[in-house]
Amino acid sequence: MIKLINAIICNPNEILRNKTVYIDKKKFTEKDSKDALVIDLKGYTIYPALINSHDHLLGNYLPKVGNGPYLNWKPWDEDLKNSSLYQERNKLSQENIYELSYYRQLLSGTTTVSDHIPHVVNDHLIDSALIRIIKNYTLTHEMSSYELPWCDDVKNEIAKAKREGIPFITHIQEGYDEEAVKGVSQLHQLGGLFKHTVLVHCISCTKKDIKLISKNKSNVVWCPNSNYYMFKDTMDVQTFIKEKVNIALGTDSPMSGGVNLLDEMKFAKSLYKKLYKKEISSKKIFQMVTINAATAFSLDKYLGSIEENKLADILVVKDKPNLDPYDRIVGMKMEDIEFVLKEGVPMMGKIDYKNTFSIDEKKYQDVIIKKKHPYFIIGKPIDLKRKIDRKLGFNKELEFFPIEG
Repeated sequence: MIKLINAIICNPNEILRNKTVYIDKKKFTEKDSKDALVIDLKGYTIYPALINSHDHLLGNYLPKVGNGPYLNWKPWDEDLKNSSLYQERNKLSQENIYELSYYRQLLSGTTTVSDHIPHVVNDHLIDSALIRIIKNYTLTHEMSSYELPWCDDVKNEIAKAKREGIPFITHIQEGYDEEAVKGVSQLHQLGGLFKHTVLVHCISCTKKDIKLISKNKSNVVWCPNSNYYMFKDTMDVQTFIKEKVNIALGTDSPMSGGVNLLDEMKFAKSLYKKLYKKEISSKKIFQMVTINAATAFSLDKYLGSIEENKLADILVVKDKPNLDPYDRIVGMKMEDIEFVLKEGVPMMGKIDYKNTFSIDEKKYQDVIIKKKHPYFIIGKPIDLKRKIDRKLGFNKELEFFPIEG
């Protein structure tokens, strides 16, 4: 059992001060134990670990590719697949890229991700992944004649999601051509707008579309960095908020989107101000990567906040004097993270915590992040780095994986 004392707890809807968090058997509990490992976190804040609501783990690579703005996603995809960078990435195995993706998430305090890809691609990797990849979902790529063939019949995918109470996920209106702008209405005609629907991008959604999404209690995922890079535009997030639509935040692939979820939160806040000439609160942004995301994927019973019986996924950060905890998390860098737990298990942490947790050193490696910050991290990230460099034939620098031995 782990007992974290004297901490600030920053939940999506409230901040609690001088509190104790108990973790036992993977979950938060209210029960104490005399045998607990006690860690004094006075001067630190405990946050629920972050949830990335949209990524393509097989696409995790850098730098960005493209020469927008584009009419829709397809010419960007063609630019990607015709690029030398795509050929370079293909020198790595699927397992290499997925493992790299796990560290991209963990180094940003993210323990859960929605990997928008057909099950045949990722099912065999989910159970052994270092992070939690959302496993139960149905999907289609998007609603257009030029979509990628990710499902046989969208009606069957919708029906299964309704029957099993699991997410139905799709890109929607990621563009402005004649087909793209009809995505929401077309999906509605198929019965595809309901409380388990997760709509990604929505950049050309009209106010009428947004009202329809709201009326049917569907969820949306905002990917501001990717949208603005590819289209110099993004969804009308202000109207989505006004219509009380549940909004989560996603990075998309770093080949078009944010470096990681910490980067995405900063970008979302700055882009909102640029577009609407007013601030969006850091609290609202934080809700998008915690409880809103958990709600969108029907995981709010288990994730998204620090509450009894939820899974003990947390990240801990040192406080900054006179800085609101919500502003702290939205403005932080990866090297500000003290440690991350997933289901009560240390996933990474500053080297000082290594002895605190009494970890099995065979399961971790010591690394240096950004050339000067010593951490321990689960798995074999240094071995992965060497493997990647050997396959590529040079030292590949990746902003989301800035580690060395």
